[in-house]
Parts: sequence; C-alpha cells; structure tokens
Amino acid sequence: MAGIMAAALTMSSLAGCSGGGSQAETTVAASAETTTAAETTEAPKAGGTFEGSGTGRNGDIKVAVDVEADGSISNIQVLESEETAGIGDTAMEQLIKAVVDNQSIAVDSVSGATITSEGFLAAVEAALISGGLDVKDYQTVAAKEAGEDMLLDTEIVIVGAGGAGLAAAASAGEKGAAVVVLEKMSSIGGNTRLGEGTYNVADMELLESTGAKTTADLEKEVEEAIAAETDDEKYKALIEEVKQDYDAWKTSGSETLFDSPSWHALQTCTGGGEIGDLDLINTFATGAVDSLKWLKEDVGVPFKEDYIFMAIGGKWQRGHQIDLIKATGTEGDNGGNVYITLLEEQAVKSGAEIYTDADVTEILMDDSGRACGVVAERSDGSTITVHASKAVILSTGGYAANSDLVYQYSNGAITTKMTSCAVSSTGDGLKLAEAAGANLIDLDQIQVHPLGDPINDCGCVAQFVGNWLSAQYYMFVNKEGKRFVKEDGTRYEMSMAELEQTDGQMWLIVDSSQIAGDDSRTAQIESLIADGHTFAGDTIEELAEKIGVDATALKTAVDTYNEGMKNGSDEFGKAASQDAVIAQAPFYASLRTPTVHHTMGGIQINADAQVLDKDGQVISGLYAAGEVTGGIHGNNRLGGNAYSDIMTFGRIAGINAAEQ
Repeated sequence: MAGIMAAALTMSSLAGCSGGGSQAETTVAASAETTTAAETTEAPKAGGTFEGSGTGRNGDIKVAVDVEADGSISNIQVLESEETAGIGDTAMEQLIKAVVDNQSIAVDSVSGATITSEGFLAAVEAALISGGLDVKDYQTVAAKEAGEDMLLDTEIVIVGAGGAGLAAAASAGEKGAAVVVLEKMSSIGGNTRLGEGTYNVADMELLESTGAKTTADLEKEVEEAIAAETDDEKYKALIEEVKQDYDAWKTSGSETLFDSPSWHALQTCTGGGEIGDLDLINTFATGAVDSLKWLKEDVGVPFKEDYIFMAIGGKWQRGHQIDLIKATGTEGDNGGNVYITLLEEQAVKSGAEIYTDADVTEILMDDSGRACGVVAERSDGSTITVHASKAVILSTGGYAANSDLVYQYSNGAITTKMTSCAVSSTGDGLKLAEAAGANLIDLDQIQVHPLGDPINDCGCVAQFVGNWLSAQYYMFVNKEGKRFVKEDGTRYEMSMAELEQTDGQMWLIVDSSQIAGDDSRTAQIESLIADGHTFAGDTIEELAEKIGVDATALKTAVDTYNEGMKNGSDEFGKAASQDAVIAQAPFYASLRTPTVHHTMGGIQINADAQVLDKDGQVISGLYAAGEVTGGIHGNNRLGGNAYSDIMTFGRIAGINAAEQ
C-alpha cells in the first residue's frame, strides 16, 4: 500500500494475502522518530500520541501510537507505508487489533507476512520508546486459547482463495450452489494478489481500436507456424483453424495486427515446447474470451479500453491491462489486487462463506471413491471439517516458493531460492490430490522469469522503470554492455541466456519514447530511481557510467540495435519495429536476474477441470484449477497467460461442480 493512510487501520476487511512476498528472513531494527529511552531526560510520559518507524519489506513503516494516561494502547495509526496493497496493509490491520487487544507487542507475525509484521512491530516499539515508555511493560506474551472445532455442511468446498478459487466460488454461487472456501493463510489472494494482472486474450476489436499494425516480420511468424508439418491429428486441426482465420484476415485487407483464439492456442502450444494438452489449450484460449466478458460485465473488473500490449515472454500483442485509475484511483496499486477484491465481493454476494487460517490436510472420500469433503487445521489447534455433497475444488497454487520441491522436481538444475511468487505457493495441493489418487504431470517444468529483482533479493518482477510497457520496447545488455538475446523470446530462452552472463544478471534498458507525457508515472519513476532499482541518464554514455559498463560497448550495442529496428533485420531475431528504438532521453537501466516465477506441472485434469487418476479416469467429485494443475503451459508459460488460465478454469470448475 503506497501513500499515507489518513485513518487508523481496522479489521473490517481481510482481503489480503501473503504479505511481504519474500522468503528471506530479515532482522528489523527499530528506530525512534525522536529520542530513545536511554537519551530521554524528561520523566516518562503517561499518555499521548507517539511516532516511530521500522523497516518493512518495501521501505519504512511509520506509525502513531495513542497511549492513554494509564499506559494502555488505545489505537495505532499507520502514517506512512510502501507495503503491498492487499497484503502488507492487511497484515498490519490484524497486528493493530492483536497489539491493542493484548496490550502487547509480543504477538505472532502474520502468516506469510513476516517482514511486514516485524517492521510494523518495530515501528510500534520505536513509538513507545520515543514516548519515554518502558517497552518491557508491553512484551507480555498472550496466552493462546484453543479454538472450537467446526463441522460444516455445504455443496462445494474450495481449497485455496486465490484467483482460481474465488473465480470458482463466484461462478458456482451464480449457479445457485452453496460454497465454502478454505484458505490456509491468514488472508486471501494467494499469488494472484501479487501480479500486475495482465490478461492475455485474442481481441481483434481492441487491436483495431488501438491502431496496432501488422508487420512483415509478424506475418512471417504466423505463416511459418501454419506451414509446420506434424503427425498429431489434434495439432493438424489446430493449424488448420489458424490457417482459416489467417486467410480470412488476409482476404479482408486489414492492416491491423492479426489475432484469433486459435492463433493464441497455437502460440501457447508452440511456446510451451509442444508438450501441452491440446484439449486444455484450446479450452483455455477460447474460454479466455468468455471469461474476459464475465470479468467485465459480472465481476466489474475495469480493463483499459485503449491499450493492448505484449507482456514479457508473451510472444504477441494481446495483453489486457487493468485500469488502475478507474479501479482504485491510483496507479500505485496492482492489477492482481483488483481481481481479488472484486472476485471476493462477487463470491460473497453469491453466498460463499470464506474461512482463512484453514490449512486443509485431507480430502475426504466416500466408499464409492468420490471426493466428499475436507479437513482443515487452524493455528489455534482447532479443526474445520467440511462435508460437500457435490464437489471438492483444489485451487491451491503452485510450488515456486517451496525451494526443496523446485530443486527436487528440476533434478537439481534450479538452485536459486529467489522467487517472485507468494509464500503460500508451497505445493500443498499436489500432496492432497496424490493422496486422493490423482495423477501428477510435468512436475519438472518450472519457469524462471528473466526480470527478477536482485536489489532486495526478493525476486519481484515489477520494480523497474518500464514494467508497464510492452516488452517490445525493452533492450537487454550484459554487464559488458553487449546484447546477447532477443527481447521478445520466451521466458525460458531469455532466462537461460541470462544465466550464462556475468553474475547471471543483465541490464534492462528503455528510453522515454513510451513514457514521456505520462505524468501518472512520475512519482513511481522517481521512487524507483531513489531506491536504486533504476538508473537514469540523459545520454547513453552517462547511463553507462552510472551502471558501470563500458560506454563505447553500450553505445555500439544501442546503435546496432536501433539500426536493426529501423531496417527490419535484428541480429538476434527480434521482431523489428521503428517504435522500439532506444533514442529518446532520458534513458533508464535496471539490473535484472532470473527468479522462479511459475510451475507448469501439477494435477492432471480434463477440459471440464475434473481431476484424473493415473489411468486417465475421472475422480468423481474432484476438480482442480489454476497453477496447481498441469498440461496447459507445457514447458514454458507465455507471459500474460496465467490470469486468463486461472479465471477460465476457475469458472469451468465452479460451473461444472455446481451443475453436476
């Protein structure tokens, strides 16, 4: 959450997820705004409002603590914070209540929000010290009371309250089904909450309205794809569909960039190494169109009406972006947060009951082998047992934040513990599904994103100037100032090439041609430069000096790149475009490194989102959707495909479970 919070946070809304988003444990030092207790010469104050700050995940957290004359804490107000909207702020809401209720700062960190929690509690401690109060009086550990076990009867129980789970809950509720959602974290949102929210879908109408033009290079890419030969009948059929769509587009004489659901499906297949399930891929690409309409018209998600772009590793210009100004009034939020907030509202409006702090440990099966419920454990030692008369839906996310599983499933090839994913992405659903007889596929297919943030060692992929731009405007150079890969390749291509460079890092460079005039981004750009996530220069030579690369090498690389963009012949094969040249000052550079970003393998499902066993047979009553599943993305997920995947198959799971 960026900016100033004018009023004290309350517990009225728990719409967050794993705060912080980093796996690293850090030591947080409290810092008083005024004086420490040792420096205080006045008598301790018995009451008043005192300020202090602590270090959170994204920067300092500043609080004001109201202390009554008897020394009791009556209120805590967050004055300044850069913690992630819907994640860090939710953690602080819970901590405010815990501190006030227990009159103690010795309260547990919020699950999945360790760094934010420690920073907030350090800020409260600093405030008490600045008021001349003895912090020992506020360090009593509150006794934990055992909770009461719960037994719930419903029609559908959903495990996991991220994007896929909430889409399933809302869709099932719209069909009249009774729904219970269980989330293991202390708040909802999962990995969905953390992302920018790019939604890939073929949309010729939007392409035309934005003036997106075809080029010879892009047409050549389509023509080469539909000229491919294969013995796979489903693949042949898909190629034929694309050919028909493309021929119709050519006949029309349109100058707008070509696209269609079938072309989206074919690129998803080829971009994933042609190992994906074509039934799932076709369902994904065609279903994404209907899901977009549902998100707009029923859920109320506002997408930009005049913008469509190519996400990094997306291969095509079909990324739809959330209109943050319309949704939240500020560009400081992120699109993932918008999805979760609105999907939760839709799910609750449709009758869903959502329980957090509910870690599902078992899927219940009846004598016929049908999934009929789950058992969850809570942090207070109690359990929630849910009996579901229709179905169990697994939407627990992937395993990118489980370094042991990543290392195991990659056969030791991926050793980094850096990830851009939420700490909740630990692969719990795989174990649950396997115990119920499910088949797991493609577990060795793990995506490493080339744009991880090495500055905070957190793996975030959004902290750089230009992250909101189409990837076609990016230029990559290594620490020697030389290009080494095409910037519009797959994430796998780019990450593998990046790992071969010095320190496994690269500089991402953009100019101001697509940034100038966008005043809404000024504060964000200034903050990224101030925090050291981006460097700026009025000339390429000045930029080279600031980032420590050879100026002559960088200037040569930029000039050669620009010439290729202008004459249509790039040395690394990037689709040439005059708009992609690096020519307008100021120029920006951000250091990037690979980070574990997505796990393509998981539970095997069919196109109806039903879970399959090792013999390919449906496990009655068991559905799955989202990153917990496998078969859609092959060995590489195209950038921008995740949100359309989780929304589409979340809806499919919810609707089919409700109608069975």
